[in-house]
Amino acid sequence: MKRTLLIGLLWLAGSLSSVAEEPGKGSVSITAIEPVSLVTGGVRTLKIRGFKLKEATELRFPEAPGVTAVIKEKKDATQPKGLENKVAGDCQLLAEITLPAELPASVLKFVVAVPSGDVHGSVHLVDQERVLEEIEPNNGFRETCKLPLGKVVRGEFQGERDVDVYEWQATAGRKLKIRAIGGGSLLMDPMIQCYDANGQFLAASDDAEARDPSLEFTPRHAGPIFICLTDAHDMGGEWHSYLLTVEPVE
Repeated sequence: MKRTLLIGLLWLAGSLSSVAEEPGKGSVSITAIEPVSLVTGGVRTLKIRGFKLKEATELRFPEAPGVTAVIKEKKDATQPKGLENKVAGDCQLLAEITLPAELPASVLKFVVAVPSGDVHGSVHLVDQERVLEEIEPNNGFRETCKLPLGKVVRGEFQGERDVDVYEWQATAGRKLKIRAIGGGSLLMDPMIQCYDANGQFLAASDDAEARDPSLEFTPRHAGPIFICLTDAHDMGGEWHSYLLTVEPVE
């Protein structure tokens, strides 16, 4: 769905939801991860994109000794639309990571070891009891993904001009904080737009302190709020996963 038609098309349907490092010349670096979050309690797959990662010998988690990782694949990266690999990263690795169920939700730091020096990154951990996987279709006010209190959403923009719509039941006068986190600012630029049940615009955020959007606002009326996520450049596909959180501000 084109973002320029977002208000009109969504309202029509409703009336009838790791900052990348600057790549260094000739040095090992990370530009993106996929997915942006992993769920505790099981074996998960993580892709890491960047430069000189085909030389990687180990992926380790120094602050979480119970977490183990095995690098399963190292290869050249395909070129993303609109970017050159000399910017987006020319190689990637895939690892299987074992995450104990008792790990707390957090930002888990990792180290990729290469002969020329280590490179550091991080991935968000989500408690398996709190996670809500995006449910498709959710690209309009009639086809939303309901977001219960206390849940965090793991989603992705599956293709170009994809819009994901989430429905939150707001309480009048109770401030909300909404945040979307992507896996690499070079490849993904998430944007948030919020509307009420009448299709009226409420709030929006593109870039906050980093490229990931974050906003706070206080609904004037009780009822559903439609939280619409899209990529600011209408991109989607691989390397376009996100983590969405919606929390009341006390």
